[in-house]
Amino acid sequence: MAIEFFDKLTASVSRTAKQVSDNAKTLADKNRIRKDIAAFENELRNRYRDIGEKYFTETCDNPAPDYAEMFTAINELKASLEAKQHELEALEGSVACPECGRPIMIGSKFCPNCGASAPAVQAPAQAPAAVQPICQFCGQALAPDALFCAACGNKVPEQPAQPAAPVTPEAPAQPVQNVCPNCGEVLSADALFCAVCGTKAPGVD
Repeated sequence: MAIEFFDKLTASVSRTAKQVSDNAKTLADKNRIRKDIAAFENELRNRYRDIGEKYFTETCDNPAPDYAEMFTAINELKASLEAKQHELEALEGSVACPECGRPIMIGSKFCPNCGASAPAVQAPAQAPAAVQPICQFCGQALAPDALFCAACGNKVPEQPAQPAAPVTPEAPAQPVQNVCPNCGEVLSADALFCAVCGTKAPGVD
């Protein structure tokens, strides 16, 4: 009787173990299939995107009437994106390299990353110098804080208050940098080429 009981128990445990194993295999198969489906869907989206970009590039000058509104929206977005990129570059004092896309400081002649020639960029206009105050009675130049003219003694009319000039924070100390072996220009720590003469940075193979 005891042997029969243990035989039944062993068979039951075996069936349970097989069921667990089958369930685990089914779950693994489902996860694998879901992963394949996601990969195919992503590839399909990329293909659709490539077709759309190719069609836009080839027909952007003369789109079909059904696509004209979408083309106009794309061109407006591209113009806004370019304007924001230029705005950011101006704030950072850099432009994008036409070859590698990395930032190039305005005024550099070569990209420090790939050595390509930097695009010509006009430096931002300098703020006009402060106007020297003049006495309206005799034409004598006045000190900025003068209350009376030193030449004729007339009282200087009150001037509207000028906004205080913004305080420029001191630049943090720069780490020791490499020096170009050709022209002596100081190079940034990650520069591969000199931004002035295009020579490879020291240690670059």
